[in-house]
Amino acid sequence: MSVATPTSAPTTATGTRGGNVDGQAIAITVFSTVKWWGRVVLPFVFVAPKVAPKTLTTLQRLSFIHFARWSLITQIPHNGAPQPETKLRYPHLYFESNFNGGWEEYIDAFSHILTTGMWTFWGSSYGFPKALPTGPFKAYIKANEMEASHFYSAYPEATTTEIKQAIELDPMVAELRERADRMTPEEFATAFAELMSEAQRCC
Repeated sequence: MSVATPTSAPTTATGTRGGNVDGQAIAITVFSTVKWWGRVVLPFVFVAPKVAPKTLTTLQRLSFIHFARWSLITQIPHNGAPQPETKLRYPHLYFESNFNGGWEEYIDAFSHILTTGMWTFWGSSYGFPKALPTGPFKAYIKANEMEASHFYSAYPEATTTEIKQAIELDPMVAELRERADRMTPEEFATAFAELMSEAQRCC
């Protein structure tokens, strides 16, 4: 989970702001100003994956992505005196995602694999240069990106793929552990070899 605040913190060699990194995990938070028609169209875009879950199939295949979320912001809520609720003159598209790997590779994957999807979400935003070529799109994201002031990752040193593999392996190891006390050394060696063979499927 990340919470964004505007900062001028230095970026890393790959273009990622330092506060957006926690071990293997990287956060990205982007705000963009939306044209009037985006306020009408985007709510339907957000509902589409719920009505037709298969629209997320391609995104789900990108295993390095922890999650990605788009929201339409039309007003700033009242957070207690003296800050009143503020209605924005133009709605803003809020994009938040956490992922493993490099910032450049992340944008490349989105641009090349979800080209149409990128236009669907950002096409109504002012200044959106299209997803391809990636150079202008990366510049657009950097210009609208904010650094996360709070970034928590439950397993910062593990990638999403490694966590999925560990979840799949856990019951196999637990089952062998439960049987181990009743096995002879030879039986355990055989069962362990079988587990290692089966574990290859998870890696």
